Amino acid sequence: MLAMSMATLVARPVFAQGTPMAVDPELSATISVWTWPNNDRTFTALMPAFNKVYPNITVNVQGFPNANSNYLNTVQRALLSGSGPDVAMIEINELALLRQRPQWVDLAAEPFNAGPLLEDFAGFAAENVKTDNGKIVALPKHTGPGAMFYRRDIFDEVGLSSEPDAVADTFATWDAFLSEGSKMIVPNERWMIANGLEILTVRMGQAGIGWFDADGNLQLDNPVIIDALDLIDQAGKAKLISPFSMWSPEWQSAFGKGQIATIMSGNWFGGLLKRAFAPNDAGKWGVSPVPADENGSRSWNYGGDFIGVLNTSKSKEAAWAFIHWLVTDDESLKQQYQNDDLYPAYLPAGSADWINFEDPYYGGQNVNTVFAEVQRTMKSWPLNTHDRLAGDAVQVAVDNVAKGVETPEQALETAEKRIMARL
Repeated sequence: MLAMSMATLVARPVFAQGTPMAVDPELSATISVWTWPNNDRTFTALMPAFNKVYPNITVNVQGFPNANSNYLNTVQRALLSGSGPDVAMIEINELALLRQRPQWVDLAAEPFNAGPLLEDFAGFAAENVKTDNGKIVALPKHTGPGAMFYRRDIFDEVGLSSEPDAVADTFATWDAFLSEGSKMIVPNERWMIANGLEILTVRMGQAGIGWFDADGNLQLDNPVIIDALDLIDQAGKAKLISPFSMWSPEWQSAFGKGQIATIMSGNWFGGLLKRAFAPNDAGKWGVSPVPADENGSRSWNYGGDFIGVLNTSKSKEAAWAFIHWLVTDDESLKQQYQNDDLYPAYLPAGSADWINFEDPYYGGQNVNTVFAEVQRTMKSWPLNTHDRLAGDAVQVAVDNVAKGVETPEQALETAEKRIMARL
């Protein structure tokens, strides 16, 4: 019998073949959810809608600062100690680090049967939540389809059309990005882009490569990365790149002051523009695809998050009810998009009226015509547990190249030494 049981385990299919679990709307339970700002505020605001479906499930939300520091450390301690919440979120840059932990409930198994459900999510996000043995550790919540946000008023001022289709044509290539971008520059007052790292992350995302290859080898010598550093070098010499450090007060305020003509970022950046960086600039911004790479790709992902259930949960059915509702329910996704510009990983939401509308902040543009195509065509890339370490080292390299402190070759060599010394 033991041998037969072991054979059954070994032969278990990658996904359970049943339909995803439906939870009794009258289920009564209390669950705890850990996340980071502003998801804690978002989840709390969603509770009235959730309780219309599950009136007897109480959700206690707790937020910990910064997904990659305090929150990450708190979750890791909980996993190691066998404690923690019923539900926890995972930021995309920490997914490789956390998904191998055995403390996550396998959502592919009975009674959850999430395997078939993953077919309804963006492919690269669905692929990332699976381990090599077919375990599903979380459900995709949001993605970060990327584009170029641009100031319509600055484009008009320098004599370039500010209409989205025209901008897409004008900035169809990286050579055009450098030449046409130079028209935006006012020395020491206005720049084309906010930070050189934008160029590198776009180029890597278009090609579907990470800091490490699928075998875990650091690949700073990848031709795509080298080419991107050369582009940053050219952009720096042409004074296209602002001197502001990412996320610094000066960087944040530059968008509302009209000091930055464009920024290449995930769709969620629009939420920051609307509610924090440039709330009084309705009508001044537009969205266009980024310049194409040599293969014609203009799609890339920048950001994303996931949400899973811990084995220590005493209310796994209620925990499943919450995460399944959160990432698939139309009202949930609608409110998250309207309140925070969080782009659903759930593909059916892409055709909803609430995500396809003429947005007054963008001068009446339906920006989902850009983001939906990016989500449809964006590539996956290998995630690695040391991605953040590599990213931090390369950020220094990018800044040094942009400022002319180091050549691209010198900067990448320095970054590689820093990374290898800490691995």
